[in-house]
Amino acid sequence: MPKFDEIDKEILRLLQKDGRMPYKDIAEKINKAPATVKNRISKMMEMGIVRAFVPLLNYKALGYGVSAIILIQAKPGKINDLIKILMDEGNINFVYEITGEYDVIVIGRFRNEEHLSEFVRKVLGSGAVERTVTSMIMKSHKEDPRIPI
Repeated sequence: MPKFDEIDKEILRLLQKDGRMPYKDIAEKINKAPATVKNRISKMMEMGIVRAFVPLLNYKALGYGVSAIILIQAKPGKINDLIKILMDEGNINFVYEITGEYDVIVIGRFRNEEHLSEFVRKVLGSGAVERTVTSMIMKSHKEDPRIPI
């Protein structure tokens, strides 16, 4: 497997600023050939460093006015069933298996409170869940998937 070096890091820094930046523009900024940039991005995708290129959406502008964080405690032996249920839910953006009193934390976007309530009732009725704690997000101060590279 190829090494991950400073050139790869610089490519990632540029892509985090603008994921639609053409290979040609990246190449100019790092003083490499566009083919080199394309090959390095392809290799980083094969390595799993770059998983996908997706736009950052304004959920509220798209009609998802309620965001929520939901802690879920699975019934004994049902964690895998619970994860499968959650992975199939389109309005759930993040699913994390965690330590502590709860087994899973999810972050989701919902059209309104009723939509959120329907989701929670569905999860509770799945047979895989012992209990949940739901917190509606009142105000978002930072939502940024970028990391320092």
